[in-house]
Amino acid sequence: MIQFEPIGTVVSDFTDPEELHVACEKGRKFEARSRIFVKEHMTSGLEGLTEFSHLWVIYHLHKAKDTEMRAYPGPTSIKGLPEVGIFASRSQYRPNHLALRLVRLVSIYDNVIEVEGLDAIDGTPVLDIKPFVKGFDSPDNPRVAGWYGWLDGD
Repeated sequence: MIQFEPIGTVVSDFTDPEELHVACEKGRKFEARSRIFVKEHMTSGLEGLTEFSHLWVIYHLHKAKDTEMRAYPGPTSIKGLPEVGIFASRSQYRPNHLALRLVRLVSIYDNVIEVEGLDAIDGTPVLDIKPFVKGFDSPDNPRVAGWYGWLDGD
């Protein structure tokens, strides 16, 4: 069995996963701010993080109850999208209820990281944080399924 110790917890104005459908509709344009309270004994792990503009946040969707192997890859307001396998979507109904989100770093003070764009509800356990590094995280000529064109306004 795999077990994780969360490194911190999200403090957000959102309390219900249903409220975050707006994050799906806006994609990277979702600008809500939230804070991640990192456990005190892990605060030294934040050293150097202020040198980055963006972070990857890996977190557990602790309120997700369902698991699906097929999903609709967008909000219901976007019509005509195909049903796809769960691994071809960003759906919350994944087998392990893990989420990954690229966020903008606003500030760090003590053990608190303020971010913009995190689609997590209040109390969400954070499993890891990694800096966005262009040389690792920006592939040359990426191919994205056509059904995600709505995120760029296509």
